[in-house]
Amino acid sequence: MKKNCSSFLKRKKCVIFLFHGVFDQEKFKIINYTNKHISKKRFFLILKQLSRKGKCISMDKVYETIRKKRDFEDFSFAISFDDGFYNNYKVALPILKKFKFPAIFYLTYNFINKKLTSWTDQVEYIVEKSHSGNIQTSFGKLKFSNSKYSKIKFIKKIRKNLKKNKHIEPYEFADTLAKKLKFVGKYKKLNFSIFKKMSWANVKSIHSNKLFIIGGHSKNHNILSHLKSKELISDITFTIREINKKLKSKIKHFSYPEGVKGTYGTREINLLKKNGIKVCPSAEFGINDQMSDLFNLKRITVT
Repeated sequence: MKKNCSSFLKRKKCVIFLFHGVFDQEKFKIINYTNKHISKKRFFLILKQLSRKGKCISMDKVYETIRKKRDFEDFSFAISFDDGFYNNYKVALPILKKFKFPAIFYLTYNFINKKLTSWTDQVEYIVEKSHSGNIQTSFGKLKFSNSKYSKIKFIKKIRKNLKKNKHIEPYEFADTLAKKLKFVGKYKKLNFSIFKKMSWANVKSIHSNKLFIIGGHSKNHNILSHLKSKELISDITFTIREINKKLKSKIKHFSYPEGVKGTYGTREINLLKKNGIKVCPSAEFGINDQMSDLFNLKRITVT
C-alpha cells in the first residue's frame, strides 16, 4: 500500500495500520519483494503525515471505544506490528517515541523464544541463495531460473498454494524444498538482517513503557484454521500462557496469523475469548467504527 496513509483517516472512525518491519538497509534481491519491511525514511514520513492530520490511539482505547459503542474521535488511528522483528525495537521504536505514538506489538512466540524464521522467509531465503531449481510438488511441477522475475514467480506460486491448502505443513514444505534444491546452509533460524527477532529482554523493555502493548500472534505463525482442534487449543493456550509468564501480566490482545478471510472463524474466536483475549484484529482491508466487531477488526497493511 503506497498511498498516503493519512488519506485513509475519517471522521468518527479508526484506521488500524499494520506494519511488519522497518529497516536501516536493504541488501537482498528477492527477499522482502512484498515490502513487508519498509525503510526507516518511509516509516518516519508516514508518522509525520499522520501526526499532521490524525490522532494516534492505543489498542486499549480502540477496545474501550467499541465496547462502549462510542464514536471515535475524528481521524483516529492505531499502529500495530505483527511477528516480533528486532527492527521493531531497534529502528521503529525510537521513531514512535519521538512522535509519542502508542503502538502494539503482536508476537509469534517461537520467533522470539527459539529465533524461528517464518516458513515464508525460509522459502524466500532458500530461493534467493539458489541459482535455479526444478521440483515436483503436490500442486504441480515448479521451476525457476536465476532471474529475479522467475524466482519471485516461483515463490508466489508456493505461497498461494500453501496458504490455501491445509493439508500441506508449510515448515515441512520448506525442509523438502531445501532438500530438493540441495541447499547448503542454515535457513530455519536466520538471526541477522531483517530476519532477526526480538529477545525477551527487548519485549520486556517494550512492555515496561506505558505507550506500548504486547499481544499474541500464535506459536509458530501457522494458519489457525488449518490446525486440527487439539493443535489449535495447544497453539493458542500455550502462546497466551507463556507470554503471560514472561511478562508477569495477562495479555488481552491477539492478532490472527495471515488474518484474511478463511484463516480464522468462530472456533478460533471462541477459544481466544476463553483464554482471556478481548480484541483481535484481522488483516482484512478496512476502517473501523463504533459498531465494529472486536474479533473482526479491519486493518490496512503498509508496504
